[in-house]
Amino acid sequence: MKFSLLYKNYRDTLLDNTDPLVEDMGKTVYDLSIDKAVWEFARNAESFNYFIEVLKRPLSDVEEINYRQGILMDFIAMPRLLEELRLIFKSYDSLQSDWHEMRSSIYVYGVPNTMRGILDCSYESLKVTAGFAKNTVSYFRSIHDAIEKYDVKSEGLLGIKKFCEDMAENASLDEISSIASMFQRDSIDAYEFRVKTETDEALTIVSSSITEAIENESKTLGKSFRRFLGNLGKTQNQDEEAELDMGEYHAEEASNVLNEALYELYGVLSAIAGSIYEFFQGLSGELSFYDTGLKYCRWLSDSGLPMCMPKLLNKEAQSFKANDIYDMQLILEGVAGDNIVKNPVRLEAADEGMLIRGDNSCGKTAYLRAIGTAQIFAQAGLPVCASGAGISIRSAVFTQFSSSEKDFNIGDVAGRFEGEVQDMARILDDIRPFSLVLLNETFQTTAYAEGAEGIKGILDVLPDIDSKFVFVTRLVQLFDTMDAGKIKMLHLTAEGGDAFKISRCEA
Repeated sequence: MKFSLLYKNYRDTLLDNTDPLVEDMGKTVYDLSIDKAVWEFARNAESFNYFIEVLKRPLSDVEEINYRQGILMDFIAMPRLLEELRLIFKSYDSLQSDWHEMRSSIYVYGVPNTMRGILDCSYESLKVTAGFAKNTVSYFRSIHDAIEKYDVKSEGLLGIKKFCEDMAENASLDEISSIASMFQRDSIDAYEFRVKTETDEALTIVSSSITEAIENESKTLGKSFRRFLGNLGKTQNQDEEAELDMGEYHAEEASNVLNEALYELYGVLSAIAGSIYEFFQGLSGELSFYDTGLKYCRWLSDSGLPMCMPKLLNKEAQSFKANDIYDMQLILEGVAGDNIVKNPVRLEAADEGMLIRGDNSCGKTAYLRAIGTAQIFAQAGLPVCASGAGISIRSAVFTQFSSSEKDFNIGDVAGRFEGEVQDMARILDDIRPFSLVLLNETFQTTAYAEGAEGIKGILDVLPDIDSKFVFVTRLVQLFDTMDAGKIKMLHLTAEGGDAFKISRCEA
């Protein structure tokens, strides 16, 4: 079992890097310049990379997205809780690496060649593992107490609180903690052990198990241990009770029996502690996603711009509606929040796609980026740059962004066109039903008539696989050949300064 704050129904396949869509979504994130914006508000490079990796794996279930939205809303309302949990789970995630490091340091000079040396190493391994088990179990109470102080409402945080409460009261874990607490002394000489052995028909010992470990606090250090192993030939005080001399052979056998018993307990504690540890392993990374998400919200708020938690709709709704949507890249470009004009988006179920045209530098690409960014952030459980939005889930978001408009007058036009053809072929190879395809000036490097004819054939295919497109283009012939009843045709116009508004194209 593994608990997750990013996925309500966690499974390992969610992190599969072999899915070609992960690479496609990586290209989409780059084309939309989302990486540049995230770098602006991420805490550090590690948080940046984790956040981008999550964006490349959009959620495909409304219930999963609502689960993530609820947790983020709790952290927005109670940011100190996020900080407390980040510190707890950062420490928690270091437990296992510290355990491995301490275990490896025991044999830094190799395996001992004496029975006593082997016995000491087995005890050290047991002591280190007992500490790992004891510390792991203690975190259940710490996590519960941290969340208990806040009025959380999300299913995810309430679930982890209840889980930790149940685990903290688990009698079996109390027993594990008690056993682990016994092995904290510096040396094996501090204990007297009782060991149960099993033998085969030939009376050969086949297994050994510790049944009791008693600390010798009131005894001479090591006396009981020597009694257990036998007299090793050291001179004894005449006043002491005589001990049975088992001889070197029997002492070696006793040491071997004890070593096997210690190693068995070490193996049991390792398995139990490792299993328990997996419950919350990796949550510090998941919390870094929420930390970056919280910083994203503050970044927008500081810019005086609206944001909203979108309502997610099932794929079959085939809808994208937003009020006052805007491109957050304009903030990076230094445009003041008051000067960033916000536009509506209405892509209905009956619409096959959207064609957008307009003069140079009139904000067409910014509008396209705003739509794509909102789709990706919505499916990551994050607020979007709009005052209100209802967005259908998409299987994937594909992009083909040509070079900036000013670059089309120079350079290898034929080479760029060939690259665009390859991009479109890749999209058609990887596309699946209910995808969103974002195109920016695709095929404009060739003759207008040829470009319009080529891209029209591609656009006509998309409705057959329940996919939609948004296409920013100067191929005006498309506006005459596409069905205005099925395609939304928009025109971007400048209304003074850097203000842009969308108007519908005249038939």
